[in-house]
Amino acid sequence: MPFHFRLEKVLKVRQRVLEQRTREVAEADRARQACLDREAAVAEAYRSVSEAEPAANGALLDVRDLAEQALRLRRLGELRLEAARATLAATIELDQQRQRLTAAWRDVEVLKKLEQRRRDQWDEEQRRAESRRLDEVGGIRADRLRRSKVSS
Repeated sequence: MPFHFRLEKVLKVRQRVLEQRTREVAEADRARQACLDREAAVAEAYRSVSEAEPAANGALLDVRDLAEQALRLRRLGELRLEAARATLAATIELDQQRQRLTAAWRDVEVLKKLEQRRRDQWDEEQRRAESRRLDEVGGIRADRLRRSKVSS
């Protein structure tokens, strides 16, 4: 009779959960990377607007140009803050997903170790049973040999 692990179905379910958690971590990582990219793009836009020289008509600066630049900088500052918040939220989500992945991995490993221990126990029981059978066969042969010597 071959070895049968009674918790095989549970192990398969846990392995599917582990695969799902792996996909969730990958998705959370992609979302975080998108947030980081957005944050970098907004920071670059802010830098380029803040470093831009307002166009001057002669020696006078146009007040409207300065006001527009100030509004753009303010809006980009708000966008930069929003992007930083989104990045922080995505980082927190990624950490939570990683913790779930670690827990799922641990669950699978516990069951695999249990399966291996049970398999080792089963193998040992099979070896002992085989040894007993061989001892019985050897005992029967020894009895037959003794009887045949006594009869002769």
